[in-house]
Amino acid sequence: MSAEIRRRAAASAFQRAQRAGHAIEQDPRFHEWVEEWIAGRITMPDVAMRYRALIIERSAARRADTNAHVFEALQQTETTAGAEPARSFDLETEIGRLMDEDRR
Repeated sequence: MSAEIRRRAAASAFQRAQRAGHAIEQDPRFHEWVEEWIAGRITMPDVAMRYRALIIERSAARRADTNAHVFEALQQTETTAGAEPARSFDLETEIGRLMDEDRR
């Protein structure tokens, strides 16, 4: 297959995806891989394999980011857990304190 035919095939595939309402990948690496395929340097299964690796990489980065936020929240919870807890007003306790003060 010539580079010209591959370029038309890629353009057609992107147009069909857009018409169907699908987002087109914006990562420059993906477009570089498509250009390598058009030039005949790699096969379409190579493009697909690299793209799957890119998706896995993104997913791992999102998980790592989420885990970092969770870890940060847990550290904040542990820090505040060591502090004196806020006391709520309890009428019976306050009456008991007042009675103790009166006895003195």
